[in-house]
Formats: sequence, structure tokens, C-alpha cells
Amino acid sequence: MIGAGNYAQGVLLPEFKANKDVTLRTVCTVTGVAPYVSFVRTLYKDWNEDKFKGEHKLFLLNGASRSWEFGYVEELQKYAREVPWLKYVPTVSRPWEDTKWTGEIGRVDELIRKYADTWGITAQNGVGYLCGHPEMIEHGKGILKRIGFTKEFLREEIYWIPSKEKAAQQVSG
Repeated sequence: MIGAGNYAQGVLLPEFKANKDVTLRTVCTVTGVAPYVSFVRTLYKDWNEDKFKGEHKLFLLNGASRSWEFGYVEELQKYAREVPWLKYVPTVSRPWEDTKWTGEIGRVDELIRKYADTWGITAQNGVGYLCGHPEMIEHGKGILKRIGFTKEFLREEIYWIPSKEKAAQQVSG
């Protein structure tokens, strides 16, 4: 999906709206939330204008090392409180550096299975969309594949490609 201004456009939104049975499972790290913010804003606007009836479900896991790295947490929490079609869970992976955080704790990719089970998302009713850190995307795809998601039901947006040296360290270490 490509965000333009405040509202979504691109391939994901039409694909989502066209399939009445789809549940969209979205996972992101810090700045990887940007496409989802645009997506949620568009659906929220359509919801308020009776152009979207809420027949789809959108589940968003948003990970950061510390809570002050979340750029849109208040906005997304507001939408999640107001509409039945959005579930939003921000998670912090370094709670010892953020002692005031009271929300979910853990790396976002490590929470995929927990929330897939909690929310009833399966390969038969969902599409997985991962956006952000390349390692999270690889781990997330692996987890979703192990619970039955095939390539045609996975989407990804990698925010950068690790250097060859970093990639070699990840493989050997």
C-alpha cells in the first residue's frame, strides 16, 4: 500500500475492500506503522460516511523498543475504541528502559502467534501484512507460514535492506 497525504491508496486498500471475508493481520515496527495509519484513517473516514460498513476486521500489532517511539499510538487507540472493526496493540520490547509503560511487552514478531490465536486469525480467513524492520518481517513471515499462511496471503514492505556485512553477521551469529 502506498500512503498519500492523510488517506490510503495503492493495492492493499482495494484488495481489502473487495474481499468481504478477509481479516487483515498487520504487524509493524516503529515507522512501519505509517501505511497503516493512512489505511485506518481512510477506513475511519469511509465508516463515518457510511461507505464502509465494518464488514472487515483489521488487527494491528505495533512494536517499538520504548513507548516514546510510537508516533501514532494515541490516534490509533482512539480509533480502536470507537470502531468495532479495529484492534490495536502497541508493544514495547525494552520495558526496563521504559518503566512507566503498562501495555503489552515483547518483540512484536514474538507476539504474532499469541494474537493470531486470541483474535482467531487463520490462513483461511486472513492476510498478513508486515511492514518495517527487515528482521521482524523475516521472523514474522516464518511464524505466519508455520501457522498455514502461504506466500499469496502475505504482503511485506521492507523499509531498508541490511548491509552485506550486517546480513552476514545475522546468518553466522
